[in-house]
Amino acid sequence: MDEREQILIVRAKQRDPRAFEILVGSYSRTLLGLVFNMLGNMDDAQDVYQEALLSAYKALPKFKLKSEFSTWLYRIVVNKALNFRRRARSRPEQSDNDALPVALTHTRTPEREFLETEFQQQVLRALDALSRHERTAWTLCHDRELKIREAAAMMQCSEGAIKSYMFRARKKLKQNLKSYLQEDTNG
Repeated sequence: MDEREQILIVRAKQRDPRAFEILVGSYSRTLLGLVFNMLGNMDDAQDVYQEALLSAYKALPKFKLKSEFSTWLYRIVVNKALNFRRRARSRPEQSDNDALPVALTHTRTPEREFLETEFQQQVLRALDALSRHERTAWTLCHDRELKIREAAAMMQCSEGAIKSYMFRARKKLKQNLKSYLQEDTNG
């Protein structure tokens, strides 16, 4: 942690909202992207992200300068996203289409849009089949491209556990997308 970040942390701990805003500003796009990758819906991601920032601001006086601020902040954001997913699973299902981003191309046809939407639904179902640890590890390492060491620090587990989660996630994703991917390569 550099000196500038330490100064901002001290000021934010003294309830300087501008210092906190500057402090989290460098992580905001990455964190929002992380939450979006975990939830699959931008509206939910923005809500969870804002809730996580509020929690971080309230908990900041307890933050010890012994660990990296980014690791501490990521952990709060990931936990909020996991809690949201857990609560969402206990509620009645919403339309799958609410959570699907549609990739934009210049040559859009109804058939292409249908196939892309179908594939996105398959991927989301396959990701939902992962355990919370597997999905978190997958999101951090694959989608956010963090190092295993960084993901382990955020998830508060060993690097070996992250490797195990990633191995199981790949295996499950490959299995759950097997029929779709075989159809795609054969046709």
